[in-house]
Amino acid sequence: MLNEGLRYDDLIKKIAYDGDLLEYMGYASPGTDGTNTGWQIRKYTYDGSDNTDVLFASGSNEFDYTWSDRTGYSYS
Repeated sequence: MLNEGLRYDDLIKKIAYDGDLLEYMGYASPGTDGTNTGWQIRKYTYDGSDNTDVLFASGSNEFDYTWSDRTGYSYS
């Protein structure tokens, strides 16, 4: 869960790429380790027409996930 009073500008961010393309982006409260829950994780998908979809882990924008498990979640 995100600490109340924090804004996205205050959060730490992790980014993972697949080649040159952004694949995952995660946000968490400062001090949250990548193996601890407290992350909001987004997955970016691309089609052949330069369109990008942003999907959330388990379809949720909550801060309930671990960065280290990002590839194992379903996204919608």
